[in-house]
Amino acid sequence: MFDENYRLGLDTDYLIRKDLVRFFDVDGVLAIYGYGSDGINVCSDEEFDAFVEEHDIYETAVGAEIMKQYISRFTDPNRNFVISLSSCDTQDAQKVKFINRVYPGLFPPENILFTRGSDKTPIVKETLEKRFNGLETPHLFIDDDIRILDKLQCAGITAMHISSLLLLADIKNI
Repeated sequence: MFDENYRLGLDTDYLIRKDLVRFFDVDGVLAIYGYGSDGINVCSDEEFDAFVEEHDIYETAVGAEIMKQYISRFTDPNRNFVISLSSCDTQDAQKVKFINRVYPGLFPPENILFTRGSDKTPIVKETLEKRFNGLETPHLFIDDDIRILDKLQCAGITAMHISSLLLLADIKNI
């Protein structure tokens, strides 16, 4: 249901609250999405699992400077989580290596979580219930997929699109 007063993604005061438990996606959020020679895909979906067994697409992946600054400045690393869709253990390991290389010290190893399904709602709820005070805990999930954000929001999880962080960007030399 559309609520014209719901403006979380525009609420910069909420975005910078240091007490939030934050959940970040990898592809398109922590990692700039541009892996293949065409900048989008390295291979077809059907070939992907076999491809990542032979190639580490995260070895040369980069993170946006705004994300590094945002996480360093406005978050508590102990309250930072990664929840990423991943197809296999090999891809999990590649993503962990990427996170440690690009965001050193900002995500404790036990806070880097993977799901094999596209609905991230169960793992977010479980994490908030086990480690915090459930959905009552101030939290924020940042993702780039509207379908995932919609599922999260319908389940009562505070979520916003990555583009909202552009409100915090200091745009220079364009």
